[in-house]
Amino acid sequence: MKIVVATAKGGLNDFVNQAFGRAPMFTIVDIEEGQIKNTKVAPNPGASASRGAGVQAAQFCINESANVVIAGQFGPNSSQILQASGIRFVSAPPTMTVEEAVRAFLRGELTQAILGPEGGMGPGRGSSRTMGRGRGQGMGHRRGQGKGGW
Repeated sequence: MKIVVATAKGGLNDFVNQAFGRAPMFTIVDIEEGQIKNTKVAPNPGASASRGAGVQAAQFCINESANVVIAGQFGPNSSQILQASGIRFVSAPPTMTVEEAVRAFLRGELTQAILGPEGGMGPGRGSSRTMGRGRGQGMGHRRGQGKGGW
């Protein structure tokens, strides 16, 4: 089994990075017979991308033949790609080291993924509230428009 963990610097003693797509590094952990057998560190190709960071990060995990991905949270694009590829993804708190997160996953303690907002934490991006994605109150979306208003 191969587990990819989002990290800042990489290695078993580094902490789980909160954002999957924008994590600077990935720590790749090979598991054999329930034990950590090998680790390597690789840069996340999506970390500094102006757009599509989660997509690039997810593609990296596919290329690495990952079975599981661990991060603090996942954006909607990366989660869709990972899910469609059959890669399991789970969240771990940023207070856990890579080794602690991997062992917790192997014990069955990490089972759910936290999904973050679209757009994530990239440069120049706002939250969904500030990007005009409201509840249909914008131009052309009012009930009865053209029929005397509300």
